[in-house]
Amino acid sequence: MKVLINISLILIISVIIISCKDSTVDSNNPPVSPESNFTYPYKLNSFWYYSTRNFVTNLRGDSVHFYFPGDTTVGFGNAKFVKDTIVNQDTLRLLRNEHSEVGHSHTTLELYKQTDSGLIRVAYYYGGTNFGPYRPVKQNLRYVINGNTYASLDELKNAFNVEDYSGDTTLYFDEPPLRVLKYPIEENTEWEFVTFGTTRITKEYTNFENVNTGMGELKCIKVKRNWYYNSSAPDPKFISYDYFSKEGMVKRDFVIKDVVILNQNTDTLGIIDVKEEANLNIFTP
Repeated sequence: MKVLINISLILIISVIIISCKDSTVDSNNPPVSPESNFTYPYKLNSFWYYSTRNFVTNLRGDSVHFYFPGDTTVGFGNAKFVKDTIVNQDTLRLLRNEHSEVGHSHTTLELYKQTDSGLIRVAYYYGGTNFGPYRPVKQNLRYVINGNTYASLDELKNAFNVEDYSGDTTLYFDEPPLRVLKYPIEENTEWEFVTFGTTRITKEYTNFENVNTGMGELKCIKVKRNWYYNSSAPDPKFISYDYFSKEGMVKRDFVIKDVVILNQNTDTLGIIDVKEEANLNIFTP
């Protein structure tokens, strides 16, 4: 199952991330508070090291337990702004994200620019080998949600994370560019993220929260992602929260609820929830 790391790590960043430490307080760099603003760390060689967990939960139906015995796959990754490059006369910054699990590895390359109005993803490459927590032994299953059928958990998650793991090094442009974060950061602000077909995805700043981690407590803005399917209300089966601080993405929680599992004969085996977590371990400004 491929991790959203876009960290869209998107961000990836898309990317994506997640427990941070408190910085030394000085008069030139005061701590972030709900009354102040911050932007995403955008310096060259800024570095994030994170861990991920992928698993299924809330299994319903005896048959489905045979295929998903409760294993959790742990992965590790790092993301870094490595260089500036000019594309179509626009100066962009390259974010390289590498993630690996046992026997699996993947690299994503994304091009960003930061403006007064937000952090914008303009284009991306994908290359490397796809990875996922569930092995090929779980074959011949189909995953159904909202009337759409997916051949794997990788395909399911990528569809709702707006990812395209092409397995090559072709440059793809976001049309229009994706506003990953919106500035200024203000609670209860919602903005358009991406639209494809009849589906709209928005992002929304909900509130500031203190996030406790093994490396200290950080004040973060909580970012909710909303999926709209021909409806004025978000689909409740998709729950996605990112937590950002002035040191980057601090945490990610992503759940797809009530996924129907079919076997190769299209018989229903049961229902599961698919969950992904990411947490930042080390940050280098």
